[in-house]
Amino acid sequence: MNYQFEKNKLYNYLGQRLVDVFKEYKVFIAGGLITSLFSNREIKDVDVYFRSEKLLTEFIEQVYEDNNDWINALTTKALLVRIDDKEVQMIHFKYFDNAQEIFNSFDYTVCMGAFDFLSEEFMLHEDFLKHNSQRILKFNKNTAYPVVSLLRVHKYKEKGYMISKPEFLRIALKCMDMKIETIEQLKEHLGGMYGINLDKLIELKDGEEFSLDLIIDKIADLSVSEEYFKEPIKERFNDVEEIIEYITKKPAKVTTINNHTYRIKSDGSLKPIENIPKNKVEYDGEQVISNMKFYKFVEKRGGRYFSFWDKEFEYLINERAVPKGKDYLYFNEKLDITSSSYSNSRGAVLIEATIPHLDFYIKNSDKVMAKSCIVTREVPKSEYEKWETEETLLGDCIFSE
Repeated sequence: MNYQFEKNKLYNYLGQRLVDVFKEYKVFIAGGLITSLFSNREIKDVDVYFRSEKLLTEFIEQVYEDNNDWINALTTKALLVRIDDKEVQMIHFKYFDNAQEIFNSFDYTVCMGAFDFLSEEFMLHEDFLKHNSQRILKFNKNTAYPVVSLLRVHKYKEKGYMISKPEFLRIALKCMDMKIETIEQLKEHLGGMYGINLDKLIELKDGEEFSLDLIIDKIADLSVSEEYFKEPIKERFNDVEEIIEYITKKPAKVTTINNHTYRIKSDGSLKPIENIPKNKVEYDGEQVISNMKFYKFVEKRGGRYFSFWDKEFEYLINERAVPKGKDYLYFNEKLDITSSSYSNSRGAVLIEATIPHLDFYIKNSDKVMAKSCIVTREVPKSEYEKWETEETLLGDCIFSE
């Protein structure tokens, strides 16, 4: 079945902006939303899963909003934000190539439904529809966090689901099989997803040594603690770079050029940053610029290349171009050529250039300003039209993984 009605309902709920960005980053939606969709219940939030860390960080950069309420919660497992009035939880504790890998990490078959925005198809576990119609819980022993699964039984009972004693015993036995020897390991299992944040409330005092008996006693006292009914303290971040630094496992690549600091993104492009990440690898600015190419659309007249802004300013292949007076030359990086003011102008062709390190002034938004350049070639249209659809634009860039 193609489930066209459910697909239309999903797209209508999300709205065109979210649908487009989900397609662009090839995400999966899985879990509660899909269950609600097929059970005709109210949708409360959107759990989004990614194929790679690169796609996740680029997604965050695109949808990031610079305001205090954009970040609702950021944990070691997920980032919960509000996009177009939708609660969107971006899962980042692991990345997935297909829906089955996501299902392998889930706790109950009633959750094992997904929509793949790459193929634009629903993927359902063979028992997903049956167990949701019967309102029964069947446990997946390979789930990532069985303690949370145990806690979620209460949530599902409130929704009218039932669990048999053997199934409940299976969950308990799986929890017994876990090796939890430190407070950090315990917190890894107790918090970060499904609205459960007990990890924020259980702390060891100075001099206390970890033991499960001690934790059990502490949990017994939680309900009389002043903190129990308070919302757990949320992480606060000043900008998107801090969010990405918190989520990513690899050090950020940074460089400084002409007293301006940039992060070298996974696609090789430069992003201006104000707050320098603590976990970083620094690259020499001259080396970075020497390995980069820059682009702009110009007007081709009689085999010669002229600026659209200044009709008399000519670019010559393999020769240095210097702007008039105190002006600058404006270029784009490879990914940004479609934002050029003249990309659709009549007679426009794309030229490629290098910029000497000392003449690279600044990158501001999607524009690169330079004091000079050397034009290397005209880029065939058939070549640059393919760039938008390429999986990676790094080519032989020395900064690629």
